[in-house]
Amino acid sequence: MKLEIQALCQKGLVRQNNEDALSVGGLFLRDDSTEITVNTPEDGFFYLLVADGMGGHENGEEASSFALDEIKEQLVMHQVQPDSFEDDIREAARYIAFKLNRAAADRGQQKPMGCTLSGVIWHYGRIWLLNAGDSRTYRFREGILRQLTTDETERGLTGDPEGSKLLLNCLGGGCEGRLTVDDLEGKLLPGDILLVCSDGLTDMVPDEEIETALGEGAGAGDLYRMACEGGGMDNTSIILAKIL
Repeated sequence: MKLEIQALCQKGLVRQNNEDALSVGGLFLRDDSTEITVNTPEDGFFYLLVADGMGGHENGEEASSFALDEIKEQLVMHQVQPDSFEDDIREAARYIAFKLNRAAADRGQQKPMGCTLSGVIWHYGRIWLLNAGDSRTYRFREGILRQLTTDETERGLTGDPEGSKLLLNCLGGGCEGRLTVDDLEGKLLPGDILLVCSDGLTDMVPDEEIETALGEGAGAGDLYRMACEGGGMDNTSIILAKIL
């Protein structure tokens, strides 16, 4: 499968530091961008992943970096096997959560560091969708944007007039690291565009506006500008991958 990829990870207009991170096949990005074209290997792996360090918790940037580094390590060292991918990648997520929670406890952190994780892994001829938390993966096809992941959040808490968002699952952050894994076999076609992003985009720009922009040929930089025009309140990671 040939992919034309645009990716960026920026801190936005309000936050002082960037707790987001993303990885394009092992290329780590924070406060940076890239554009590449790749062929996903049949006998190997490639991935597009976004990790969003939890705002308000300590060392969120460390959590997102560690999660992406550990996933890369597990894949490179063949700890994730083709015939047991789902079990192995879930175990990797639990290990990431354990290590982050243990590090936070050892440091006496008030709020354990953690991060979301979302994206797609091509692994020895199979395609897998991963998600933990509220970063998102979408498919854009023939003018229609469809969210492939499910947000693990709760809104409109009692006594909160703002209707704040409570994250129910993540890697670390005191959670066990529950990872949702879905098979994307047969669900991606030439012409489709995958969008993997943190909530720095989706909290600022409604899905309908993202859909319209992609239909008009918008790139990752265009979506980031839309997020900034919407307030730029959070770090923003965006991966666009067009299937050629």
